[in-house]
Amino acid sequence: MFIYFRIRELRLERGLTQAQLAVNLGLKSQSTVAMWENESRKPPSTILPRLAAELGCTVNELYTHAPPGRDSA
Repeated sequence: MFIYFRIRELRLERGLTQAQLAVNLGLKSQSTVAMWENESRKPPSTILPRLAAELGCTVNELYTHAPPGRDSA
């Protein structure tokens, strides 16, 4: 699973900062998004539908693309 990569990739494609995404999701801090993107934490399952909607994809698409040079899980 490369959700950390997809969150960052899709966030950047939409022109959002980590702080903007955090606000849009109702999170208290940008650091939560940063932790998702650096593999320190995974987003909770309860937020995945909202996260996918904010990033313009499906929940499944958050898990389906690997970073360049890495195989899909």
